[in-house]
Amino acid sequence: MTKEGTKTVEEGTQISQETAAAFSEVAKAINNVVLNNQQISLTAEQQAVAIRQVVDAMNSLNQSAKETASGITQTKLGTQQLNEAAQNLNSIV
Repeated sequence: MTKEGTKTVEEGTQISQETAAAFSEVAKAINNVVLNNQQISLTAEQQAVAIRQVVDAMNSLNQSAKETASGITQTKLGTQQLNEAAQNLNSIV
């Protein structure tokens, strides 16, 4: 009986050690998943910042284009007024 009891205890100990090793591997896998999720989250945040920067740059370009168009319109009006003044001077001369 003592041999059987010892054998049973040894088997139980072996199973416990294998179970502990398995739980240790599961814990490592879970830590890897957590680290990967944190990396994904960081990458997503960086992409969001980059997208905001692109949107800001596009808005700035849009504003510049509007200002350029306004300047062209003013130049056109000034040119027309100069043409009218030149025609008036021509008719006087």
